[in-house]
Amino acid sequence: LLTLEVGLFICEWSLKEQNGIQFCREIRENNRFQSVPFLLLSVENLKKDVVLAGEVGIDGYLLKPFSYEEFRDSILHVLKVQHTPSVINKNLAEARTLLESGDVTEAEDLYKRIVAESPLSARAWHGLAQIADKQGDTGKAVELLKRSVDINPDYIDALRELIETLSVRGPVRELILYAQKAHEASPENPKYTLILARAHLEEEEYSLSEQFFKRTIRLSPKLAQAYKGLGRLYMIQEDYDSAMKNFERALDLDEQDVSTLNSLGMTYIKLGKYQNGIDKYQAALKIRPHDHRILFNLGYAKEKVNDFQSARYFYEQVLSMRPDFDKAIRRLKALPK
Repeated sequence: LLTLEVGLFICEWSLKEQNGIQFCREIRENNRFQSVPFLLLSVENLKKDVVLAGEVGIDGYLLKPFSYEEFRDSILHVLKVQHTPSVINKNLAEARTLLESGDVTEAEDLYKRIVAESPLSARAWHGLAQIADKQGDTGKAVELLKRSVDINPDYIDALRELIETLSVRGPVRELILYAQKAHEASPENPKYTLILARAHLEEEEYSLSEQFFKRTIRLSPKLAQAYKGLGRLYMIQEDYDSAMKNFERALDLDEQDVSTLNSLGMTYIKLGKYQNGIDKYQAALKIRPHDHRILFNLGYAKEKVNDFQSARYFYEQVLSMRPDFDKAIRRLKALPK
């Protein structure tokens, strides 16, 4: 489409990969097509679908079957309209301008008027969610984002913001629910498969987590975080050889990731490759020299190779930073005199 000069879009509701509303939203993101008239053909006349069609900028909605005359009149209508903004679109644009300029109270009042008149306006509920977030009421923002997404599952802006918020504050089950919706809408997007992989790992649903990590790697073979997550999963399952391979791959892609260096060091120690583990811990310390967890792990590795003097030194370093770090206290007491 990007190579064509388009004067009118005529689209079926039911497409192979997506529906007509999803297609319209996608093409409207390109500046060249924002004002091109769009006629949607459908076999059903559901009020909610008509509202959603208007939300994404569809200019005409024709129910099938139709006569030649009806088809002609619909085309003439959308060509005449030329995507002239409706009242709701004008109000939404004004509310957005008010919000962006910092007039939060006026923007909120206008969004509330819009939802009072058009309760199925996902964009208006999304605007209210953004205002709630600006006011520091994250809980309210989440509920408003949910309402926006439930009204229009294809409204990716609200869905993306909801997923980002749930990724930080949870609950994880809700994150999985909405990330799954995003994944179904965009199955080739590794962002959502990675979110699902991590969420299922947190919920100890290891089989699902592994599936989504591997799917992420298939979609984005150079995404270090996917290999790192899969390595963590195998560590939990005590499959240290598989964990090692994935951590090594993650490190190949991001050599400065301290967490991966530390995790790979732990894996080497589990496999009895003590010097390899020590090397990774020392590399991690060069980047983050005051990390008490890495210092402790290095002390433990030194203990494993019977370098008790070095082990004592590192445990004491840990306790100088964290005097109540119980593991370091116990390991230090257990060292030979």
